[in-house]
Amino acid sequence: MDGCQRAGKRVCLTYVLSFVLLSAFFYYLMAHNSRNNMGIVRLREDVDDISHMLRQQQMESKGAQISNCLGGEPKGMGSGSGRCDNREVTAYVDTLFKRKMGHLMDDVYNLKKQVMSADCSARVGQSAPKSETVSVGKARINYASEELGARIIDVKAPPIGGTNVIKTLLGLDFSANPPVNMLRPALTPGSCFGFSGSRATVILHLAKSIVVEAISLTHVAREMTPTLCVKSAPKEFDVYGLLLDNSKRELLGQWTFDNAANRRSQTYSVHHKGFFRRLAFNFNSNHGANSTCIYRIEVFGRLQKHD
Repeated sequence: MDGCQRAGKRVCLTYVLSFVLLSAFFYYLMAHNSRNNMGIVRLREDVDDISHMLRQQQMESKGAQISNCLGGEPKGMGSGSGRCDNREVTAYVDTLFKRKMGHLMDDVYNLKKQVMSADCSARVGQSAPKSETVSVGKARINYASEELGARIIDVKAPPIGGTNVIKTLLGLDFSANPPVNMLRPALTPGSCFGFSGSRATVILHLAKSIVVEAISLTHVAREMTPTLCVKSAPKEFDVYGLLLDNSKRELLGQWTFDNAANRRSQTYSVHHKGFFRRLAFNFNSNHGANSTCIYRIEVFGRLQKHD
């Protein structure tokens, strides 16, 4: 009996020691792993800090190189950190040019309007008595502006690059060049409504119900495009006024965008007296490209009296 009890005690003691040793071993592994994780995190933070410092130094050195190049530093310098790279300077200047050119085109367009209105005011002032003041013409409101509440409610056009069921269900057919770009003032290259081919129909919901008096179409200048080509500009198009239930439509005009280099923004007069909130733009051709880009549409008119 005593032998059995002693054997049982040995087995229990063996189990207890084994459990204690295994627990200590696992605790050591967990503690060591935690220290390793903390070291990895610190190492990652150090690497991020070093990368940030290197990027900052690289940007500062590039800025210094460009300023030295633009400041007329001699070309005979040896190779090193102070050497000017003409390709980098060209890319830098080209990027700045394209970034600012869109806003400059808008400023030129607005300046042109102001000069024309000032010229008309000056002519009226010459014929009017000196004691009378000549009122300046009121600026026209673009009721096709997204900022005022205009929106695109329907588009029928083949997407660039094709489509599939998933893109159609998710509304990603024109994700790269969405139709809403036509309602925005930017004229940077590529910020247009792009579609494959030359035919498309766009239904536009204006900010207000108006008597449409003029429609303006603007395309980007040739100098702003990477290929110096504007054949993707629309050519023949017509515009219809739609009733809210789309039961009837009235032709407002059929026009041609002549793609002249000195007339990137062209305005067409409308002589229909009806009030419309929705317009249908049918683009029927372009100037020879495989795809078409519509940059900016503007619609001017007269409000209803009760609006």
